Amino acid sequence: MSQYVTQCEGYSFTLVNIDCIRDSTHFNIVMDLERPIEELLPYLASRLPGCTYTHGTGVVNLMDTGHIVGIYPDRITITDVAGIEEARGLCARYFGIIREVEVNRSSITPVLRKRSTVSVMTILRALPGTNCGLCESATCMAFAASVYRREASMAACPPLRMNLEDCESLFEQLRENGYPVP
Repeated sequence: MSQYVTQCEGYSFTLVNIDCIRDSTHFNIVMDLERPIEELLPYLASRLPGCTYTHGTGVVNLMDTGHIVGIYPDRITITDVAGIEEARGLCARYFGIIREVEVNRSSITPVLRKRSTVSVMTILRALPGTNCGLCESATCMAFAASVYRREASMAACPPLRMNLEDCESLFEQLRENGYPVP
């Protein structure tokens, strides 16, 4: 795909080749914002479940159905996009979230502290490690990655459901980061 800029009201975006995979049919989005949103970052962090944000760093990061999203004061980056239509939808969605936060800012409690983060390894450590396949993933590692990407819920692991009380601290951390928990 040739690289070109798509102009929209309030922002523009460009699809760029994924540098490490030159022959990929997927792209990354660089979405340039017409107005800086630095003061909105703590409010966006409050509205985006599962994001990582440390107040003052100037970036909100999150995983969104397989896309890594970075929200900066002047731009948004989104990885692994299949094409222009998916890019349009993602950009419109995130710009809509920005607008919603601008309008409702006074009723949103900003995130002014570092949130605890969840990693694939944190999730994996809570799993039984049997690679039983009952969750429909080939391995516990694959299942942990699916949970991390928000493509599966911890409730899909039958052996884990039998010992829910053993995982309460992980479940609390998952809840805090906007993940569905049993």
